[in-house]
Amino acid sequence: MISYLLNKIFYAILTLFGVVTVIFFLFNVLPGDPAQMMLGQNEDSAQLAMVKQKYGFDKPISTQYFYYLNDLSPLSFHSKNSEDYTYLRKGKYTATKLFSIGNTTTVLKLPYLRESFTKQGKKVSQVIGETLPNTFVLAVSAICIAILIGICLGIVSALFKDRWLDKAIQIFSTLGMSVPSFFSAILFAWFFGFVLHKYTHLEMTGSLYELDNFGEAMHIQWKNL
Repeated sequence: MISYLLNKIFYAILTLFGVVTVIFFLFNVLPGDPAQMMLGQNEDSAQLAMVKQKYGFDKPISTQYFYYLNDLSPLSFHSKNSEDYTYLRKGKYTATKLFSIGNTTTVLKLPYLRESFTKQGKKVSQVIGETLPNTFVLAVSAICIAILIGICLGIVSALFKDRWLDKAIQIFSTLGMSVPSFFSAILFAWFFGFVLHKYTHLEMTGSLYELDNFGEAMHIQWKNL
């Protein structure tokens, strides 16, 4: 049992490492400069160099990869040199120092997801934390609706076994499982938010909470689920 659990943990870590590696290198081969994205159109060469140094974008790809893994790892190594990217700055890492060897400090910390490129000065973990509650409500609602529809369609399919209605439900179920969720979401948004807008009063995009007509208070919008 223990060996089975250790096996599963090992493969989970290996899979996570593979995903992290693919995301890192995919991000680095795509066109565009993240430093320019952060500064926008008003950047100059001095600002650009400062941002690149701050986030380690001026380093070789192999060094950036090490920095990335070091930020994500709960056990990480940090330089005592304040000019180094891995310097243990206050407010950047939530860490507990374990021991120091020479110029390097080993710490135990929460994974650092870095800062948002579009919301300067804001940590990615903060951005995720702000959107996570609504995402959770949306996910649970979607699961409940899917279970309800699935049970109803299953009963109808059993009652009309091998008839045209059963075949239609099977085709609908196969399409539902085969079509990527992001594509089906666009189709649903277009159909209910644009084609049937007159009847549903829904928009193509929306939020679980919306401002009232006076812009003073936020109200929950169950119809947007």
